[in-house]
Amino acid sequence: MFLPLPTTLLTTITSILLLTPPTTPYKPLSPSFLRAIPSPAHTLDAHNSTLLSPLLIPRVPGTPGQTTAQNHLSTFFRTHLPTWTLTWQNSTSTTPLSAGAQVPFANLIARREPPWVSEGQANYLTLAAHYDSKFFAADEGTFVGATDSAAPCAMLLHIARVLEPHLARMYEEMSALGEGGEVDMDMGVQMLFLDGEEAWGEWSGEDSLYGSRYVNSLFLFFSSLFGGLEARGGFFFAGETRR
Repeated sequence: MFLPLPTTLLTTITSILLLTPPTTPYKPLSPSFLRAIPSPAHTLDAHNSTLLSPLLIPRVPGTPGQTTAQNHLSTFFRTHLPTWTLTWQNSTSTTPLSAGAQVPFANLIARREPPWVSEGQANYLTLAAHYDSKFFAADEGTFVGATDSAAPCAMLLHIARVLEPHLARMYEEMSALGEGGEVDMDMGVQMLFLDGEEAWGEWSGEDSLYGSRYVNSLFLFFSSLFGGLEARGGFFFAGETRR
């Protein structure tokens, strides 16, 4: 049942709204700033590019396309960004279409950390996208998921390459100034390439987000085991395997 607001309360709310200065939810970027942003140029071209084109294939978990996508992502970092640490989170799960068989899922975590911290012990700026594509039967056509989410994954690769020289310079300057080793200053970047985001049947809490839910299960397990985790704790990604 709807009850009208008392006159005094309504007057107070109106006065607050009128006296509150207008604000914008974002700060406009200047043309000079936008021009300084590195362009991906041909690397994100859909037809012939080094970052995006290799991902424009069906990438269904448990298929050769999944392996191709995984190899593309990991090869990029090993070839162009060898200072980044790569780890995999491997899991399996049944799906509504797997007839009880276990389907493999693998999250790739790429990290750039200060060289003086133990692995997994930095404060992370985390960027994430899923690299799998939705399953469709053969008679339903081919689905490559260009924007869902091949392009976002390629963008993360581009961002990592752009950030690397700035991160390297920041770590060198911090080391020279003796600023390394302080919790608040130990900043890193991690990128999560998540698997199994797509539902195999109807979207639900059980049929979707297979990779993300595995990440969450690890967090909850180690949080309960160790009595809570700090945001910078390495336990968040315990159980990873290198590949």
